[in-house]
Amino acid sequence: MGFGQHQTFYLRQHWLTKGLTEVNKNSRFFYEPAHFEVLGVGKNMAKSIRHWLKATRLIEEQRTTMTEIAMTNLGRVVFQFDPYIKTRYTLYILHYLLVTERNEASTWYWFFNVFNERVFTKQILIEELEQWVKENFEKVVSVNSLKRDVECLLQLYTEKEYRDKTPEDVIKSPFETLNLVNQTRSANFIKSEKDYYLIENVLYIALLIYSEKHRVKEVSLNDLVNGAELWGKVFNLNRDTIIEYLLEVQKRYPVIFTRTNRLDVIRIDTETLWLDEMKAAYENEVFKL
Repeated sequence: MGFGQHQTFYLRQHWLTKGLTEVNKNSRFFYEPAHFEVLGVGKNMAKSIRHWLKATRLIEEQRTTMTEIAMTNLGRVVFQFDPYIKTRYTLYILHYLLVTERNEASTWYWFFNVFNERVFTKQILIEELEQWVKENFEKVVSVNSLKRDVECLLQLYTEKEYRDKTPEDVIKSPFETLNLVNQTRSANFIKSEKDYYLIENVLYIALLIYSEKHRVKEVSLNDLVNGAELWGKVFNLNRDTIIEYLLEVQKRYPVIFTRTNRLDVIRIDTETLWLDEMKAAYENEVFKL
């Protein structure tokens, strides 16, 4: 399980780029005594940068004669085509990867795949998360650690107020632009179901990742709406919106949506690997900024 590994720091703009740049030059970078000085941050922030790179699957530990941290194949593709993480396309895919690994970023997995409330307070999140942890993990996790996770998650996804702020005060998360979580004028938060643009290729990539990970070629419409690691949960989409997207996705990609009286089934009719499809999408510029 993975709780509290962010050192209380949510992901900042340019952190992924900084980390990938240094790892590209030196696979032992994060083991160098002065690595945090090179990054221009404190020691705990440097640990946080390393965590976010790993949680988004851009880097991985490799053990040979000594432990190294290298870019994953995904990291190399992103570093080649979108090194400054400027596109929402890249961010959507990194979001998908972040929230679908139960044991890497457990609170993030729970929030998007298990927690069903659309409108909630921070206190509700903490209480519900605490209950889920007790029911699903043998190891005890402190309430303070869960509180820090909840605070970090909300800071990562919720747009912050920047008006009348100096540049030094603007600490933006790149995931804000996805508009997946909003704060109301009261103390409530809401999982957004509207006013954001999803790229059909992102949804197709998500299907390919799910297919490869779980070794399946078919999913039901109900699973796509309500199942963990699929469109409805990960991207806050309702059933009607998912059907609209499905009709568009099957026009462009080898996805077959069969509607019957008893069972609506989506079949992934390809052997293409998701990373190959993602690379092709970058090369053909199928995304928008």
